[in-house]
Amino acid sequence: MMRQLKNKLILISLLIFVISLFFDAFKIEDIGKITNFESYTVALIGFISFLGGGLFEFFVWTANCWFFLSILFTFRKKYSTSSIFGIIALCISASFMLWHEVLASGSGRTAKIQSLEVGYFLWLASILFITCSSVYSKITEKKNA
Repeated sequence: MMRQLKNKLILISLLIFVISLFFDAFKIEDIGKITNFESYTVALIGFISFLGGGLFEFFVWTANCWFFLSILFTFRKKYSTSSIFGIIALCISASFMLWHEVLASGSGRTAKIQSLEVGYFLWLASILFITCSSVYSKITEKKNA
């Protein structure tokens, strides 16, 4: 019973993550023009953002790594470790809400964030879901022991 629930929780979290890739993550105003950043683009090229000087952008992107580690440890029934990784991912990803500007070009030009979009919030929801699932699984595991 617990194994089926664990697998469903992982699948739901991954499904939310995949769905987030089909939406815009955020909008910026760069040189008087509004530009949408698609979630799939941010996810695919985020890991190389530090090459263009985007160290902080790269840091936010690492929330994906922590998220997938959380999923891996949930799958392995290491719920405490999964919860810790999930909380790290959640803190890093949520910190983006405090940003006012992002790197707009490799030359170091920044642009004002106009709005956070559905893709960002779904990404955040997928991380929150696996984190809460890990905590819930740990609690129910203790009760059943």
